[in-house]
Amino acid sequence: MRSFILFLLCFFMWLNPAFAVEVAPRISDREIIESLMRVEAGIKANEKAIEVTRQAIEANRQAIEANRQAIKQLSTELLGFMKWGFGLLLTGMFILFGFILWDRQSTLKPIKAEIDELERKKVNRLIATIEKSSENDVNIANAMRSTGLL
Repeated sequence: MRSFILFLLCFFMWLNPAFAVEVAPRISDREIIESLMRVEAGIKANEKAIEVTRQAIEANRQAIEANRQAIKQLSTELLGFMKWGFGLLLTGMFILFGFILWDRQSTLKPIKAEIDELERKKVNRLIATIEKSSENDVNIANAMRSTGLL
């Protein structure tokens, strides 16, 4: 019985397509050499394309570095321009503030002089009125003499 099972197992394994081997047609040495030459030519073409790509990448890196330097220089120039601009703006503001203070003082000076003049006129009129009153009243005349107005 064991031998029969072993025989069936071997028989089914022999029928199994996994053990089927197809015989390849014979390739001549010439065909092998020609296909190897084509593969080598393709590899060389790929190596040239890779080298061209590497050179393009290096050129792009150099261009990017040049652009970075240009941007850095432009940012430095822009920063300097902004410093000058803010300096001029602040200077203008201080000049305007100084002008406002000077203009205020120059505007108030004539008004103050005019007010002082009006007060002097008023005081002079008041003294003239008191002098006229002192001609009739002795007490007022004595008071004016004691203060030095008469």
